[in-house]
Amino acid sequence: MKTSLCFYLIYLTLCTIIIGCGGSDNPDEVVVPTLSSAKFSLGVSDAPVDDAEIVSIEIDSIKLINTDESNGGQEILIDEFIDENGLTVDTIQVNLLDFQGQDQMKIIDESQGITLANGVYKMELAIVDSGSFVMLDNDAYKYNIKVPSSRLKLGEFTITDQAQQVAETPAYTLEFDLRKSLVLRGNNPMANGYILKPNGVRIVSLPSSITGIISPEYTNLGVCTVYLYEGTPTELADIYDIDDEAFIGETPTATAPIAAVVVESDSTYNIGFLDAGSYTVAMMCGTGPDVDDDNIQFDGLAIPSPAENSQTVEISTGTIATVNF
Repeated sequence: MKTSLCFYLIYLTLCTIIIGCGGSDNPDEVVVPTLSSAKFSLGVSDAPVDDAEIVSIEIDSIKLINTDESNGGQEILIDEFIDENGLTVDTIQVNLLDFQGQDQMKIIDESQGITLANGVYKMELAIVDSGSFVMLDNDAYKYNIKVPSSRLKLGEFTITDQAQQVAETPAYTLEFDLRKSLVLRGNNPMANGYILKPNGVRIVSLPSSITGIISPEYTNLGVCTVYLYEGTPTELADIYDIDDEAFIGETPTATAPIAAVVVESDSTYNIGFLDAGSYTVAMMCGTGPDVDDDNIQFDGLAIPSPAENSQTVEISTGTIATVNF
């Protein structure tokens, strides 16, 4: 495994400064800061998207950047992965649709010896364009997935020594909600392909999940979609992304969901890899344009629909909560 030397250079510089400033009464004593650290491991999972058979991404490398300079400003580049057969590989290709709900594929194992100082980090994925594509139902063509500059820059997440790999379950999981993050450009995938955006990608440790069963009185109305919101917002919106350059209109006052899943044919749903906390679960059922949710534009869909299909739930770390409708 190749890693960046940035952290170690900063660490040695810090030690030199402390010695030079007389950080100890004993001039021969080296005073070294003590930093809590954690072993790093990572898996990949997905919340499904409509009409696709394969959503493949190939990762060339992962960069982790510590945002807190006070604890060393650690930066590390990971460019070796563990595949499904336990072999070390230079790039890792994952069909996200093979790992849905609470399933995931481990791509970095703690046995690789990657140790990070506790703190807040950003993650950046270097994507291999040729290995990233979408295949639709009953369609043998591979439609390109495009990532700007071939780098998927994700938000902040917290490294803590409390998050540990257990057996084959990694300490952290990259959860792709493809209903939010995978966007078709235009109406013709042959011409424009798809864009994979950081919106809808979560990095979770110590995960929890929500699952449930839907009554036939609702599934008989047509397609049912379950939406998940943080906290208890007063207005519930469909999926939209005001940061997308294609977004049109004013910013909605209603809160966008953090995840959305279509109810399965067996009347169940599963939203995996969630942080502990308070959530609102709402469902929309129906047919036609009244339930068509564009993942960029605000459609003003009636959520919940029927109106009684909304519940709040509190989930604890590492638990599975049940919310039925």
